[in-house]
Amino acid sequence: MLTAMQSLISFFAIVALAILPQLVFSEEAPTHPVKPLLWKIEGKGLSKPSYLFGTIHLGSGPLAKLHPAAEAAFEQSDVLYTEIPFDQKTQLGATRLLLRNGQKTLVQSIGEKLKNRLDEELAAINPQLDSEPFQSLKTWAVAATLPMLKAQIGGEQAMDGTLWQRAEADEKKTDSIETVESQLGVFDAFNEEEQIIMLSETLKMMKEDRLAKKDSMQELIDAYVTGDLQSLQKTLDKSLDEMRKGEHKELGERFYKKLLTDRDASMAEVIVKKLANSPGDCHFFAAGAAHFAGDKSIRAHLEKAGYKITRIEK
Repeated sequence: MLTAMQSLISFFAIVALAILPQLVFSEEAPTHPVKPLLWKIEGKGLSKPSYLFGTIHLGSGPLAKLHPAAEAAFEQSDVLYTEIPFDQKTQLGATRLLLRNGQKTLVQSIGEKLKNRLDEELAAINPQLDSEPFQSLKTWAVAATLPMLKAQIGGEQAMDGTLWQRAEADEKKTDSIETVESQLGVFDAFNEEEQIIMLSETLKMMKEDRLAKKDSMQELIDAYVTGDLQSLQKTLDKSLDEMRKGEHKELGERFYKKLLTDRDASMAEVIVKKLANSPGDCHFFAAGAAHFAGDKSIRAHLEKAGYKITRIEK
């Protein structure tokens, strides 16, 4: 559920990317991304290169296998970092941070009208679904979960989790760039009224996509598989355009800042410290691809810190 925060189909789309168990890939589809979202980190006393790797929080079709260049970088790495730890204990313990903690139930908070809209979109995902199982979850957690729900039902594992499991199996060191508390705290910083707006906007965009027979998730996947960072950035920007230009512009801008701009800066600070503390190790930093796009991204911060960042495309 935590990786659902990286979805790009709705207001929560920017969470990186940000995110369907029955995703259909044609027989001609590549067996792995055409170009990896991979960057080499050099300079400032590093005795060997380290890497930044943009992930997408899905894991089927061409997303289930790393590009050969990303695979080679991962294989030679000494330490894997994901945004948050993916060990079972941490993931299970994080569940408590999603619960309402004795507050009103979800429906009592959002009201019958929004509850009916929620039920409509849940039924569109699966006719047997309704809002009842979500009553104990915080409003933001429901909004963040919705775009990823099909994948979760199907048991699809996110790329980040797969990398963590592989690292443990290979007896690599594992670490995280953030803590679960700091990451989920971004959402808790918004009051209930704001969270209800987020849920409403998520449902609105999901319904618009559904009625238009549009698949925003597939657009995201296509951009990721081609390795086209510019298209990926456009997808990110488009996912927030309505809210940032509409009646909830201030909330949209604040959400974007807390979720991406501020976190990119703090994540870059952590990465710089990790590199400085172990310059002889090969570090593999895996985070949602949204964190590496744009002129205020993690990449940009590392370049300002004096590191040479080079895109690897082959």
